[in-house]
Amino acid sequence: MTATPRDTPTADDLRPLPYRLRWRPEGIFPGAHPGRGEGAEGEFRRHVSLLRQPDPRRIDLRVSLRDPYGELHVRQFAPRRAVPVAMLVDLSGSMRFGAAVAGPVAELGALLALSAVRSGDNFALFGCDDGVNEAASLPLSRRRGLEAEVRERLMAARPRGAGAAGLFEASGRLPGRRSLVFLVSDFLMPAGEIERLLDALWRHDVVPVVLRDGALEEDLPRWGLIELGDLETGAARLVFMRPALRARWLRAARARQAALAGLFARRGLRPVTLKDALDTDALAQRLMEG
Repeated sequence: MTATPRDTPTADDLRPLPYRLRWRPEGIFPGAHPGRGEGAEGEFRRHVSLLRQPDPRRIDLRVSLRDPYGELHVRQFAPRRAVPVAMLVDLSGSMRFGAAVAGPVAELGALLALSAVRSGDNFALFGCDDGVNEAASLPLSRRRGLEAEVRERLMAARPRGAGAAGLFEASGRLPGRRSLVFLVSDFLMPAGEIERLLDALWRHDVVPVVLRDGALEEDLPRWGLIELGDLETGAARLVFMRPALRARWLRAARARQAALAGLFARRGLRPVTLKDALDTDALAQRLMEG
């Protein structure tokens, strides 16, 4: 089953999405996210004694004059920090269905890159097949127009090979400090391999993005001959579809989805489903939930 690539929005059509972190980032680079610790800049938190925070530049005279004990008070702020954002894209052969990578995945990548840059964060792209595909990757950056580069790289990518070796390699090239990582794949690899991949990403906040093909899950005919192909090996076979076989096929698909959902739930991960087209409203809601 094939699909023609649909038109993707231009850079002018994109609108950045806000996102909320479940944790407070560290570091020295200012950004949009409430960070750890206390500082002299950022979002006002409270007043504390000068003895506790000896910074005369932050003395609040009005509050200090009101203190019946004559104690000096300084303003304390919660620093706001930047966080690295990365997108790891599975480019193995199984991702060749329809126009998944050139369509909704490229659209998602452009949207995430724009959102990160507008928030003052750096964004990196890692296209992963047998290794990290440098032609489908970009290093951490927050330069203007990054979203167009991300879209172009993904639209030009050609999924190939088998396995998740490139995803493992990319996990080792992520920043050492905690990052927000979007892991994009159909997750058709064995459960043990998914577990090992998530173990390799343990220090980061991972958002799994699960690609699904509606044509193979919902639009199967009740009767007829269909040609099935293994996108990773290239093997093909002709199958006579009938109601009983279709029912077994759909049960297996639902069981696979349930098993994957359980795997993520055990690790406290909430995935985003990307089926046929990018739902920006659902993505915005998920990102604001943290």
